[in-house]
Amino acid sequence: MPEIDLLTTSTLGRASPEYLLRALVDSVPDYLFVKDTKSRFVVANPAVAEDLGLMVSDLIGKTDFDLHPRKLAEKFFADEQAVVESGKPIIDMEEFVVTRSGQTKWLATSKLPLRNAGGEITGLVGVCRDITARKLAEQALAESESRWNFALEGAGQGVWDHNLRNGTAYFSATWRKMRGIGLDEPVDPSREAWLERVHPDDRMRLIAETNQQNSGELSQNAFEYRERHRDGHYIWILSRGRPVEFNPDGSVARIIGTDTDISGLKIAEARAAEEKEEVYRKHLAALEKAHEATEAAHRLAESLARHDPLTGLPNRRVFAETLDRVVKTAPRRGAASCAVMIVDLDRFKPINDINGHAAGDTVLREIAARLGLLTRCGDTVARLGGDEFGIVVEATAGESPAEAASALAMRIIESVGRPVSIGDRSVEVGASIGIAICPDDGSDAETLLRAADMAMYRAKDEGRGAFRFFAQDMENALRERITLEQDVRQAVLERAIEPYYQPLMLLTENRLVGFEILARWTHPTRGKIGPDVFIPIVEKLGLIADMTYDLLRRACRDAKHWSSDITLSLNISPLHLCDPMLPVKLLGILSEADFPPGRLEIEVTETSLIADVDVARAALVAIQGVGIKIALDDFGTGYSSLYNLSELHFDKIKIDRSFISSMQSNPGSAKIVGSVISLANSLGLPVIAEGIEEWQELQEIIRRGGEYGQGYYFGKAMPAVEASEMARGANSKLKRA
Repeated sequence: MPEIDLLTTSTLGRASPEYLLRALVDSVPDYLFVKDTKSRFVVANPAVAEDLGLMVSDLIGKTDFDLHPRKLAEKFFADEQAVVESGKPIIDMEEFVVTRSGQTKWLATSKLPLRNAGGEITGLVGVCRDITARKLAEQALAESESRWNFALEGAGQGVWDHNLRNGTAYFSATWRKMRGIGLDEPVDPSREAWLERVHPDDRMRLIAETNQQNSGELSQNAFEYRERHRDGHYIWILSRGRPVEFNPDGSVARIIGTDTDISGLKIAEARAAEEKEEVYRKHLAALEKAHEATEAAHRLAESLARHDPLTGLPNRRVFAETLDRVVKTAPRRGAASCAVMIVDLDRFKPINDINGHAAGDTVLREIAARLGLLTRCGDTVARLGGDEFGIVVEATAGESPAEAASALAMRIIESVGRPVSIGDRSVEVGASIGIAICPDDGSDAETLLRAADMAMYRAKDEGRGAFRFFAQDMENALRERITLEQDVRQAVLERAIEPYYQPLMLLTENRLVGFEILARWTHPTRGKIGPDVFIPIVEKLGLIADMTYDLLRRACRDAKHWSSDITLSLNISPLHLCDPMLPVKLLGILSEADFPPGRLEIEVTETSLIADVDVARAALVAIQGVGIKIALDDFGTGYSSLYNLSELHFDKIKIDRSFISSMQSNPGSAKIVGSVISLANSLGLPVIAEGIEEWQELQEIIRRGGEYGQGYYFGKAMPAVEASEMARGANSKLKRA
């Protein structure tokens, strides 16, 4: 987007630079503040105040000693005074604050000296960016790595990890210590360097054994050999390893293992030949104990690599291995041998959006536990990722995999549908299940998984909370869906999705006052594709912002020369409200087209507000701050309508078309329409009635006090040429029956 000259552009009207700067500062989610030389707040944005549970005005004149615990305040004060006294800035210093809710919030803080025209330091400027998520991720990773190494090295083993693809290796502290190598000393990981340290009498044997290991012939190994210590003497090593990654040709790509110094045991073995049998047995037992400790360490390492850390279920890798093994035995069994099930949760995303990811994790753990209780000991249940689970149902003698899978699917749908408790609340999810049968639907693991996945999507498309078996027509449907997604992506990139315009009428004056911008697409071969089909695909592809901004840009150019009292309205998706740069982007498009902000109205739905009302409020206030109006769309069909009206300041309310179209046949809808109009009038808000198609509906809206109307009665969405012709007839009257 080109830069905007905020001081000269005609789109900003009479707004002062100070006002626009204040609006921009207030919309930024980072902390922004200015302090004097005594570290007293002079300026602050809402982000600083809200985390402290205060208003911005409460901060002015205060210091951190008035707002934070003393030790924390002393730290902030010392940093700021160092900036003021030295004139040197502090850049991206990591520190934390405690918010009003008791949460520790990590910040990357920059503090810079503020100078007057004469160069004298008069205070400082602060900018703090929230890095809490990164700090938590770093902490979790460090804890995970520490537990892994502690578990292995706690057994007295030196840990090593060889990547044979790129020739790199990791050696633990215990591994280095037993050889006399320093912790920071580089170690040549090559096979040649290692063999150079091996005792000459053991070298040829180890070459043959490691060749077998690296070719993939050994599932695990245990080598005993002598290796030269740093001081020159030889130590006996028991080295146990296991391949964990393979190349396409079956050779080993990566192997991990542990080394144990068994020099003492070897000396004891030599003496045992001269000692009593009892002494010999003790030494042997000690050796076995060392082996068992190594095995335990290997089992722990393998478990960490093969299980989902959140649910404890096997991961996708184990699932794929199990399915591959079962499929390979299918020819020996003759008839259908197993069923593959993909279980995808319904209504899970809103739980994360509304209640947070911690609540989502609780739900996933509970669902995993329920699945484990429902399946048999011979079945495999795994978490494949996100909210998706996989099940391999192996048929027993005389059992049909399809019947077993059907019965299990019905139990899963019933069990998953029961409420899940999260603290003092409960939430509900559902399950959509796809089933594929081996070998009927595929003779390899990849084909079966793909078939089960297609069946799962069919279950979702047909209403969710159900299960479907794979059918061949699903393959064709998948190809069509993939092709359509590719066509939609191309249409957005080539700007083939065009703005159409639906008239907005002022009913009390029989006058055209605006148009709503609607997306329309004519496919090169399929003809017109409805927005209810292509817009969800645009959202899925992550292109909704590109399409929306392109439609607005083209609409502003179309409407620029229409009468100045004709407005444009545009519906934005919930994703836009989460973008802190939304006001700036809208203003940039208006500036490009030289289109006044006062002629644009943004429509938001109630469902786009429920995820985070505070974020929505900040976005709407910033948009209104630059002169753009806000309308609440589809009023009455979302959540917490009255709460939203009291918390958020809208310029208009749009009554959903479902109430308008059923007024004549449903007295309840007519009462709702009348109540909404009365409520809006009491709040001083204009009302737009959507979906007016009949003369009787129009008269009923006018009689009840409705001011604005849209619908086929006045005209369908039309291309720019027709809209321009209608706009030129600025005195157009409503049709009469």
